[in-house]
Amino acid sequence: MSFIRKLPEELISKIAAGEVIERPFSVVKELVENSIDAKAHQIEIDIEEGGRKKIVVLDDGNGMSRGDATLSLERHATSKLPSDDDLYCIKTLGFRGEALPSIAGVSLMTLETTPKEPKEKDPAGDVGIRIEIEGGRILKRTSTSLPVGTRMTVQNLFFNTPARLKFMKSRETEFTHIISWIEAMALSRPETGFVLRHNGKIEIKTEPDREPRMRVRDILGPDIAEFLHPVSLSRSRMSLTGFVTDHRASSTSAKSIFFFVNGRIVRDRTLQHAVLSAYENLLMKHRYPWVILHLEVPPDFVDVNVHPAKSEVRFANGSVVHELVKAGVRGVLGGAETTPSLPRGFVTGSCGTRPPESSLGGTVPDVKLGWVRSVPHNLLNSGVGSDTSSEPFTNPLGSDVRVIGQAHATYLVCETPDKLILIDQHAAHERIGFEKLRRQFEEGGIAKQQLLIPQNFDLRPSQCEILKKYLPDLDRVGLEVEFFGGHTFLLRSIPILLEGTDFVSLIEEIIESLQAFEKLTPLEEKIHEVLETMACHRQVRAGDKLGHEEIAFLLKEMKSTPSSGQCPHGRPSILEISFSEMEKWFKRRL
Repeated sequence: MSFIRKLPEELISKIAAGEVIERPFSVVKELVENSIDAKAHQIEIDIEEGGRKKIVVLDDGNGMSRGDATLSLERHATSKLPSDDDLYCIKTLGFRGEALPSIAGVSLMTLETTPKEPKEKDPAGDVGIRIEIEGGRILKRTSTSLPVGTRMTVQNLFFNTPARLKFMKSRETEFTHIISWIEAMALSRPETGFVLRHNGKIEIKTEPDREPRMRVRDILGPDIAEFLHPVSLSRSRMSLTGFVTDHRASSTSAKSIFFFVNGRIVRDRTLQHAVLSAYENLLMKHRYPWVILHLEVPPDFVDVNVHPAKSEVRFANGSVVHELVKAGVRGVLGGAETTPSLPRGFVTGSCGTRPPESSLGGTVPDVKLGWVRSVPHNLLNSGVGSDTSSEPFTNPLGSDVRVIGQAHATYLVCETPDKLILIDQHAAHERIGFEKLRRQFEEGGIAKQQLLIPQNFDLRPSQCEILKKYLPDLDRVGLEVEFFGGHTFLLRSIPILLEGTDFVSLIEEIIESLQAFEKLTPLEEKIHEVLETMACHRQVRAGDKLGHEEIAFLLKEMKSTPSSGQCPHGRPSILEISFSEMEKWFKRRL
């Protein structure tokens, strides 16, 4: 008795479909790439229920003849590899001939296409063909009067594979994957127009033949486009073009880095390392630049057949590519104008002006400058900083603790009879803010104040989808945000504790913290992380010069705050060194 059997064709098709089609986004990706390869000038994508119910992709590309349309539904049938040798010289986005049969195998699919150069017509004069497929089986072939191009309709995805259907995420999560990819594709193809609709509402609309810088503005917004610097460098038969931002426009996630190799969206460690190496010492830790880079290399320099989704590549000489990218980006940053400017979304609130001199010496930054942070006035109580005398004061931590001063505008230096105490002012104040925010949240909501004039701000389309889902939750953390239309929101109220914060950056960081890899996480599951993000935005920073009363208030707050020895992220905020240990350092005690 044989234990090995040949699988039936229907099961083979389902297995093959599972390798190519993971979720609705996979369908959109394959169909849009087909449209690009067909030299489409305009592509329209209609999504219903996050792609779970219906996906329609319409293009004005070259279309297919009747015979080619039927043949395209066979596995490993493609027009993109005229010969075997072309596998090592791929110039198209697709090449395996797996997409259409894989999609058709797990859905109800309708293919409508009319060729640019028709070779045959039906009696009614129609040259197009319409083919209806269910679970890989062709049900009907008819003629169509569709204009030149192709329309693909996919319904009830995974209707015949319940196990795969069970693992699909929410409509919002599935659509977020789709819109994020369309944003990247639109950045890679400024010559192509894209329209993306979800449940009948336009989410992305870009005109064809757009100038590259304007296309970036269309997708990422004017606040990013303002700080773009063009990149252009060629060497060794390779060319690098695109745009990068300087330190004034950065992100909390590496998702702000877009790479396109020969027009293909890719993720590549070599390219990302090259970019981040170019930004070394130019960005704060855990911040990422906005990067849109197009790398053109000879097809035989790169292998795109190394990943099932074709999202990764392998270079024949990675070190040469790394040097090209690093040199191109670093060369631009070296000459970039980086004069500080007022951050977008900066709300100064009602803070008053501060005295020019701190009681510990040095100039206290003025909040009106915007880009130079001052100590949050409302957090250290009214009148703090008004005492410019150098007289000693009563220390709130106890009579045996004496405040010596501030070192490096970052660390508070104190002493007791037997030890030296160093306090990281930012870490300590961050814990204070976090505990206040958490207490208010647990008691029913974070105290907020209405803005006299609501502040409007724009987000990227993919960010809009996430933020709209969380608008009621944000109100509970003191951020009253209203959807205004398009990609615009209105900020109507802010947490009282966060006066003087760049709220657009804060909201973007909250979006990143709420968006897990595979689902949009409920706020309750992420509330500590959200509050940590908020607390970090309103605290005394390293570099803020503090007066005696400001230090006194901070120490008093520490004394009444739980876990004040660590910041919310777990970093220590207090370090104690005994004088006996110091005496050993100086060999005063053996």
